[in-house]
Amino acid sequence: MEFLNIIILSIIQGLTEFLPISSSGHLILAPLVFNFEDQGLALDAILHLGTLLAIIIYFREDLSKLLFSLFDPKADTKTRKLAVNILLASIPAGMIGLFGMSYIEAHVRVPQFIALNLLVWSLVFLIADKGSAKEKTPKIDLFDLNLGQVMLIGFAQAIALLPGTSRSGITIAAGLFSNLSHTTAARFSFLLGTPIIMAAGMHSLASWISHPEEHLIYNYTQLGVGFLVSFVVGYLSIKLLLTIVARVGLMPFIVYRVLLAVFILGFFRN
Repeated sequence: MEFLNIIILSIIQGLTEFLPISSSGHLILAPLVFNFEDQGLALDAILHLGTLLAIIIYFREDLSKLLFSLFDPKADTKTRKLAVNILLASIPAGMIGLFGMSYIEAHVRVPQFIALNLLVWSLVFLIADKGSAKEKTPKIDLFDLNLGQVMLIGFAQAIALLPGTSRSGITIAAGLFSNLSHTTAARFSFLLGTPIIMAAGMHSLASWISHPEEHLIYNYTQLGVGFLVSFVVGYLSIKLLLTIVARVGLMPFIVYRVLLAVFILGFFRN
């Protein structure tokens, strides 16, 4: 794979990992549309680690407080509660990823399913977006989420393993249904996504390390470029998402998802 192909895939990963437009869907479609060879586990691991570093650096203060609260008996109880909630909400996606990912990869990684999922969840995002904008009751804070609301967002994140859904989109929508503001829902989506993105990156990295000759189809310079590009684009994507949802909500992403679904259905109609 040439450097241009790696850069394109790195940009796609950096943008779609955080924007509510489905990273898995785009990474499945890109090789089909551009006729790329399989990116392999090495690049897959590197791109995930690049976006993981972006989220860690962007939310370094929040993440450090949450992490240390789990081990510091003098830590603020609300911070510890939020940290525990994030761990609990990560369990559904972790379990489905562990036991169901092989089925998902074998049966639903096809363009038509991606298009259908883009359309179905765009409708859900629209309902959440408009409902939250019309809601008159005061919005709650992250620290006020109860266990039921936390698990609702956690199970929503598990559904995002289906390509075409979008982890950030469905968790933001679940947050809006839980009476979080757009900005707070997006922030919680990022914090909640950190363990899952880390797990995905570590899984790919472990598979690559266990069979390096089989999966290393790029040199280390190419992998380094992929890591750097996915990190920079991912970091900028976080800022972009937080800015857009604070000003206009999810509508720009909903429009893009519908247009993408129409393109997929036309491009792969045969």
